[in-house]
Amino acid sequence: LGWNIANENFMKDLNAFSALKLRGSYGKAGNEAIGVYKTITTEGTNRYPFNGSSLIGVLASNLGNGDLHWETSKTANIGVDFGILKNRINGSIDVYSTDTKGLILTRNLPIITGYSNILDNLGETKNHGVEVTLNTQNVVSGDFRWESNIVFARNKNKIVDIYGDHKNDVGNRWFIGQPIGVIYDYKMVGVWQVGEDPTGWDPGAKAGDLKFADMNKDGKITSDDKVIQGQTTPKWIGGLTNTFHYKNLHLNVFIQTAQGALKNNVTLTYADEAGRMNIPKETGYWTAANKSQTRPSLAYTNTRGYGYPSDNSYTRIKDVTLSYVFSQHLLDKMKLSSLTVYASGRNLYTFTKWIGWDPENNYSFRGSGDWTNNYPLTREIVFGLNVSLR
Repeated sequence: LGWNIANENFMKDLNAFSALKLRGSYGKAGNEAIGVYKTITTEGTNRYPFNGSSLIGVLASNLGNGDLHWETSKTANIGVDFGILKNRINGSIDVYSTDTKGLILTRNLPIITGYSNILDNLGETKNHGVEVTLNTQNVVSGDFRWESNIVFARNKNKIVDIYGDHKNDVGNRWFIGQPIGVIYDYKMVGVWQVGEDPTGWDPGAKAGDLKFADMNKDGKITSDDKVIQGQTTPKWIGGLTNTFHYKNLHLNVFIQTAQGALKNNVTLTYADEAGRMNIPKETGYWTAANKSQTRPSLAYTNTRGYGYPSDNSYTRIKDVTLSYVFSQHLLDKMKLSSLTVYASGRNLYTFTKWIGWDPENNYSFRGSGDWTNNYPLTREIVFGLNVSLR
């Protein structure tokens, strides 16, 4: 439903608004986005030595689920489109709420069953958020123009229920009232230093070991001391594009940002992999002289599987393009239809506290996973011509 308020009689005398529309929507949608053959039970092949010969056998691979059905989402949205000062400032604001039931998620199984997981319709989640788009003409003066585009999105999701009993699933890191993706781990509060006594806190710890909070105050560090550290998706994202025009010269600058997310840092978790990976100089290690409170000694063994969750918020100069469009007078002399010369830079610089390759992408540690995408972003500088012949 939409109401174009700008067309109403009582708006005619309000010259500030060149456009104003209020709209609302409600809908129900389905989602069956799962991989091919994931709904059926399959076996995988493997080669085994038997009686002096190499034979091929089959073993459990994927456990099917005949009761699997589509996810269903009900979404309500209220928005407003506006334009003021003869449309020099225009944009839209949307507020939405989505209730999703029967989510298709991977559920872990006891390995004794022969299968490690199964796709299942699990529980209910709620999402609500706001999205803002703003376009402005900041300066319009003779041959010079400056325009801006701003986008902002904030989303909050939470788990309402999982198995119908409103209980947490610690094994899958799913907690009622929390986002779907969270970091659930020990809370690191420093590094044990020379002279400190860990007896009543973490018996067996020594100088150079990570110091974890004893959340339940039982005088030892166990899995019961794990807490939710934060969410794995950004709390909000945004983008700013500034475009400058002076006669035939144009400059476009795009900056993106993502804030409020945590990610386990594989650079810190796997150290330097016995010298097989170059690590940033900011990593550092504890020594008796270098009393670090964030990094352990080289002798430390991460027996608790601590993932080193770190803030991966960032702001990136994503794209800068400078171009010159030749005038029609020059094009006529060169017998061309159009000619543009440009220089473009991509991923020029990232402002972040993250230590490692790229705060945005999820990399598995080197030596595992898919090597086709297990590399950091590259900085690109491109020079080019766009030519159209008559």
